[in-house]
Amino acid sequence: MDVYMAFPVLIVILTFVAVLIYRYSKTRSNKLMKYIPSIVTALCIALVYLKMIFISQGYEPITDIVIIILLSFVLGFSLLVAVVIDIMNRRKRTS
Repeated sequence: MDVYMAFPVLIVILTFVAVLIYRYSKTRSNKLMKYIPSIVTALCIALVYLKMIFISQGYEPITDIVIIILLSFVLGFSLLVAVVIDIMNRRKRTS
């Protein structure tokens, strides 16, 4: 699979997953809404890693490693923001 075909497929899959999580969390709980960016970022990391293992050739794995590092920072930041929002909401409920 060529890179020009892999990224649109990746975007469609991630959009589908985000919509499913959004619909599920909308009917079940609003608590899951905060974690959608983290879940999607973790899926992106997994897909880029799989791409690096099975599809990349030559020097492409170096670029994939850089992308994984950047996505790891995004994942950490989005998890941190979600936890801070959760803590702030709990403090509002107790006071």
